[in-house]
Amino acid sequence: MASNIKRKYVGAICNRDIEVLERIKKFLLKNYNVYVINLMKNGPENFNEKYLEKRLKKYPISFFIAKLTTQKSNENIYKVIRNVSPNIPILNSLNSVQICESRTNTFELIKNSCKKIQIPLTYNTTQDAWKACQEGTNIIVKLNSHNIPGLPKNDRIIGIAKNSKELVELTQTYNESELFLQEYLGEHDIIYKVYVIGNWVVSITSHNRLQKKDLSPLELIHIRVPVEERFKRRIIRLGRKFGMSIFGLDYIMTEKGPYIVDVNDFPSFRSIPEGVSLVSDHIYNSINMRETYQNTFIRAKS
Repeated sequence: MASNIKRKYVGAICNRDIEVLERIKKFLLKNYNVYVINLMKNGPENFNEKYLEKRLKKYPISFFIAKLTTQKSNENIYKVIRNVSPNIPILNSLNSVQICESRTNTFELIKNSCKKIQIPLTYNTTQDAWKACQEGTNIIVKLNSHNIPGLPKNDRIIGIAKNSKELVELTQTYNESELFLQEYLGEHDIIYKVYVIGNWVVSITSHNRLQKKDLSPLELIHIRVPVEERFKRRIIRLGRKFGMSIFGLDYIMTEKGPYIVDVNDFPSFRSIPEGVSLVSDHIYNSINMRETYQNTFIRAKS
């Protein structure tokens, strides 16, 4: 199949979930003759304007994939891409990748732009969270950085403060900018994980490892559950507000309905067997749609 299709090139600016990226790379090459160029082969510190310009001269890259761990060097990566190749489309916008590095920025955007999405209350300062504790609200304290390299997910959660004294104990060794302070909605053994690829949405169950760490093999099995149609539309709309076409989120069910507690740009899809093929299809279709639009525009202009 792929041998009859003109080769296309995609630039990968990725340093997390590399094993999943390799599977996507193989699928794209085999089925669509799309070759993925690793633009971070020599590490993020060597990603500069001259390097990117050389890659773009060598390969006619028509599309970018950005999938980054959260670190200071990302600022330079964003700057280089915007300066050197502002017109090459990206799977998820650079702005969305940057926003999702920070839990604070992520939930601030949801609060301001997705009015029908329910999220727990967040607190901008430890003083605000302390006052909420005084009034009886439990606070979950997390690290603000979302994808910290080498740090297990559970270690990104510092703890749950059930009173103001516990909050002080949990936060006293951190700078306020390092923390994300959010209303804790109580124990929920089951967390629902949603994966989105374009307009395709699937949800699975996942045990809350914060509550229960010694899970049996049976408990580790993810069960697919339907997503209510209205909530599905709101999830897709959330992705558009961020500028993401491939993303994931976690939510819990409460008496008031679903509450979103986490958002992840470009998740690993490890628990979704068809994820690699669907992501690859989406990338190929996105490239083709853009090329079709460009050719139509050129013909109309001439």
